Amino acid sequence: MVLSLRYRANLLEMRSFKRFETELAHLGFSHFQPLAPLRPWVQRYFHLRVATDLPQSIEQTFYPDGGTSLHFYFPTPTQTLSGEEPQVLFHCGQSRHSHAFLPGIELMTVRFHPGGAFHLLGIELQDILSATSVTAIDATQLQLTGLDQLLSQLAETNQPAQRIALLEHWLLQLNQRQFTAALSRHKSAMVGLVQANLPKLIQTQASLEDFYKQLPLSRRQFERRFKQETGLSPAQLLQLNRVKIARNLLSQSPNLSLVQVAFDCGFYDQAHLHQHFVRVTQQTPGQYKKRKMSQISNPRSR
Repeated sequence: MVLSLRYRANLLEMRSFKRFETELAHLGFSHFQPLAPLRPWVQRYFHLRVATDLPQSIEQTFYPDGGTSLHFYFPTPTQTLSGEEPQVLFHCGQSRHSHAFLPGIELMTVRFHPGGAFHLLGIELQDILSATSVTAIDATQLQLTGLDQLLSQLAETNQPAQRIALLEHWLLQLNQRQFTAALSRHKSAMVGLVQANLPKLIQTQASLEDFYKQLPLSRRQFERRFKQETGLSPAQLLQLNRVKIARNLLSQSPNLSLVQVAFDCGFYDQAHLHQHFVRVTQQTPGQYKKRKMSQISNPRSR
């Protein structure tokens, strides 16, 4: 059962990207898979190029899933001629938020798996989240190695594929730098410990007690390391992932009963689904399901 649900969760995720291509077509949405060496840390690259003739900005809602993002905002051709370079924000929030996309804007996003920004960028989320309530940070203030050079290179091309290649080259260099630093501290065995255990943790039917018994560290040691890297506890990430799968199920199979969705996502019952779903999405599963069914019957209602 667990393996089939895990496969189903992966399939749901891939279908969600296809769905976004349709739902966000008006934003010029596309997505790219990272190179194999980066896949433990990077989930996807996203690209948006909003038409300049849209009458007004378009607002989209995003839900937390434990991941973090780097957002590169590119200047318009006129701004580029005046010497303006891309702006880059690091988003580390774990709450529902909305974003308004302005006509003519171009955006490229690196979406990290939980803990990915820690290993590639050296960012300790626990420190950031405990120091400020701001969840979108100017990444140039984070002193990321090579970021200034990357921004200059990104400004020299307007081709998404070329920009992705530049981003990946930068991330691969950071990956090697982080691993070399860990090796010099005799901690290479700890590199990727969180990522190596994420597939076990985010199983919808996962038992935290069974999960902790399989770890090479004590529960306390692992939780401290996990929070340092992801900004969350294992229990918080498990619940975020279950709600994420519930959202995907309701989006792709809105005719499913909420009882069935609760079971498939690992919740004890429908009441627990309701409780966690509301906390993450600020709406009930029934409200979310009704909206998705309305979108199916009326595709222009997004």
